[in-house]
Amino acid sequence: MPQTQEVRLPAVISDRLLEIPDYQRPYAWANKQLEDLWEDIDLLGPAGTHYAGTLVLRDVPGPDDSVKSSMDDDGDTLRHCEVVDGQQRLTSCLLLLDRVRRSLETLSAAGLAPAGKVANNIRSRYGMISIDNAWIPKLRLGSELNDYWVSVVLGDQAFVGPALIAGQQRLKDAVAFFDAKLAGLRANTTPDEEFSRLRELQRRITDGLGFLVYEVRSAAEVGVIFETLNERGRDLSDLEKTKNYLLYLARTIPDGRSDQLAEQINQAWSGIFTNLAREVGDMDDQLLRAHWLSTQNPDPRAWKRIASIKTRFDRSNYISRDTRLIPAARADEEQAQAWDRLFADVGDYVRSLRDCSFFLAEMFDPQANYEAFDSEADRARARIHSAALRRSGVVALYRPLLLAARLRHPADGEFYAQLVDLCERYSARVFVIARRRANAGEVRLLRLAYDLHNGADREQVLSEVRAALWRYAPDERVRVFLESTDEDWYLRRGHKYFLYEYERSLLAPHEELPPLTAFTDSPREQRTTEHILPQHPEDNAACWWEHFTEQAHASLCHTLGNLVLTLDNSAYSNKCFVAKRGEALVPGQHVAVCYAQGKLHQERLLAQYQEWTPDTIRDRQNALAAWALERWAVASPETYVLVDEEVDFENEGTEEDVLALGIADPAQT
Repeated sequence: MPQTQEVRLPAVISDRLLEIPDYQRPYAWANKQLEDLWEDIDLLGPAGTHYAGTLVLRDVPGPDDSVKSSMDDDGDTLRHCEVVDGQQRLTSCLLLLDRVRRSLETLSAAGLAPAGKVANNIRSRYGMISIDNAWIPKLRLGSELNDYWVSVVLGDQAFVGPALIAGQQRLKDAVAFFDAKLAGLRANTTPDEEFSRLRELQRRITDGLGFLVYEVRSAAEVGVIFETLNERGRDLSDLEKTKNYLLYLARTIPDGRSDQLAEQINQAWSGIFTNLAREVGDMDDQLLRAHWLSTQNPDPRAWKRIASIKTRFDRSNYISRDTRLIPAARADEEQAQAWDRLFADVGDYVRSLRDCSFFLAEMFDPQANYEAFDSEADRARARIHSAALRRSGVVALYRPLLLAARLRHPADGEFYAQLVDLCERYSARVFVIARRRANAGEVRLLRLAYDLHNGADREQVLSEVRAALWRYAPDERVRVFLESTDEDWYLRRGHKYFLYEYERSLLAPHEELPPLTAFTDSPREQRTTEHILPQHPEDNAACWWEHFTEQAHASLCHTLGNLVLTLDNSAYSNKCFVAKRGEALVPGQHVAVCYAQGKLHQERLLAQYQEWTPDTIRDRQNALAAWALERWAVASPETYVLVDEEVDFENEGTEEDVLALGIADPAQT
């Protein structure tokens, strides 16, 4: 089986001749990868170490199942090894070392004798080695690049040819990149200072970078190790990557706070994983996103997942300039302050994130205790309004705002319950009824979340949410959609939520109703919406066609006034209205499947109609509209707070933002 150990570059190179097989990708690093490598080296400090990546090496077989080997002209035996993985970082490190060698040779030619000795040592250990009087590279690239690598990059020959191929151009660009960095390193220095900096750079490359080396013996094991590294299990989530990065930062603190901060991080993540254990989907990453938007930056376009977190906690912000490759005079207490800042920044972040994971779990828990709230009445209202918000089908849009409310005012249950209630009204009016784009108002809501977290007045926040709601769904627009007979409500998943809330309004005290999922997520979902006027009446069904023309049928069949929630519509079929209506159950009469004996209040209310006509559909729809305007009533703000903002209200956010909200189409809310 593959063997692994973490080693430094000299141990990788010392007793091996490395070669990159032709089936591997040619050199492909661009400026971004090179810049990352340079920054890793720059931030190491005089005694630091950094995990540079994985190398997978395979011995090249020789005769009689032995390992192919060569003896150099100094008498040392070198194994031939293929670089199965990690060739990009290995090539880049050796290329950088060779550019250091050239700078040292320039110093030597200027009269600094020790520089020449070091340059020769770098070349013999990491560049070219003599075997049987022939100069062989310690790392041989694939056949397309090796001649350019040996003669131009490691050698002194000029390129002669029609044009550089892609891999050669990448190597040339890498040479130019590192030469520019080295020029900056040497600028405005004495020869002795330049020599000292180049030696320190060499040390960081050879002694500071650590490689996790897997040694495999056969082609079969190559497949095993790739499966282990790339295939088994799921990819790390951004939440897990964040933990690993913060632990890495904690390790850089040189005193006892390193272990203390690492323990805080581990405990926070233990709580986070426990809090989110019952949730499904990508809730880990949704927590990161919502927390970030409410506490760090409300612009969803600037959220780049783990990259945003690394930028926020850029380790260069916590490393003293006097430990960099180009040092700057800086007092020791400034570095001490940087460690203090790192300890505080990361500690505050992980505590806040852990708390948000708990608040997020409460959003999804029908029995949430809300122990932080001052009164049981506030706790009860929070549970009721949270359940209604979940039923609306739109929750992610409001997560940053709701998390900000809990973080800033953890004990104010009255404010939280009001805010959740307002969010549910927003969903019902803006998305379910007015059919706005699924992220309508997101830009403003995120800004309000950020402002609230940073101390904005609570009443002002509530007022501005109402203003946003009215910007997208004022009473006039809501009434038009509710009363219109041109709207196809049946195709909207939201019609079940609408009718479910209507049913809840008809319940007697302590009367129970099956959960909304019984109507939306069951195998019989299609049977839980009843068309009172059937979708497909029989051609000879005079009881229907005497009241409806074909045009009227097509226009009114899927309107809100013709839909009723039921537990199973199959028994109603295409019967005439009189048969569907039936009679109320009285002693001595058999139970029948009919509206009058329906299990839901809204079914039984249909029994008050003697016939079903276009006028009765409109009458019922107007009654439902009046109920909805009262159920989801929102006081009109005196002024539209959002009108003057430079925001495209119809097309806010990006496609990724829409997907992050968990809604693909407002009609499917």
